[in-house]
Amino acid sequence: MPSRRAFLVSLTTTGLVGCVGNTPRTRTESSADTVTTMPGTPARPAVTSEAAAVQYAYRHIENVDWNAIRTADGQFVFVTVDAREADLAPDRDAFTLVTADEIHDPVDIQGRYPVGLDVPGEPYPSEQRGGESRGWLVFETPAQLDTAPSLRMERGTDSWEWSLDTEKATTPPPAWEWTASTPDTVAPEETFDITVSAENVGDGPGTFRGAVNFSYPLYRPKGFDIVLDPMESGEGTVSATSKNADPGRELNYGVRTPAGESEVSVTVEADSSVTQNTI
Repeated sequence: MPSRRAFLVSLTTTGLVGCVGNTPRTRTESSADTVTTMPGTPARPAVTSEAAAVQYAYRHIENVDWNAIRTADGQFVFVTVDAREADLAPDRDAFTLVTADEIHDPVDIQGRYPVGLDVPGEPYPSEQRGGESRGWLVFETPAQLDTAPSLRMERGTDSWEWSLDTEKATTPPPAWEWTASTPDTVAPEETFDITVSAENVGDGPGTFRGAVNFSYPLYRPKGFDIVLDPMESGEGTVSATSKNADPGRELNYGVRTPAGESEVSVTVEADSSVTQNTI
């Protein structure tokens, strides 16, 4: 499993004002882009930015027993927000991600529910739901930002920003070369590994996230995450078994990754403990 980094963030009150749209907007400079401590500054809401992470892909549930991989055109920035203590919990569209040049609105996850994210929680609710107002927001940005992004929340003419410790947001993206393999044959009742080998041939660090989808003994997915620096290679393994499989049966596994799909198979050998009756 990859390490999960939860980032503590600082909250500052600013006089920034923006408007909400459906596409990235150019950020305009103004004299309001300064921290203010003047009398009359509204008290900060009881909202915290709990964790943030950059991902270039995520696993999602394609159906009840199958995983697919969704990749970003650039990068996904996930931010977990906790507004359960707020007197009036903000709606999802109160939040934006602010970069040096643009303002990004939260995007909807494409495909079914994602699994194995680097941030905790469920999706942040699209409408206020009392004590359930905790969850992650996701923003899609270019693959490399000039400066670290911040999370902004707006209420009327007031706004607040959280700095986000997302180091990977300003680094070049990774790129992948990979292979998947299994033994050619396995004995009956044997446990074996499906091995995924990956190399990061890009200029920045990243996590090679994938899934192996089983059709035997049950339909189910198993995920793998291989964390790699530039020009680094590594392996991920997924355990499988030939338990109760008939001798001679071919077991097939679908491998899904950000860099493509493949299928591997293994054949169950004849049970050498079974002898033939002779006359």
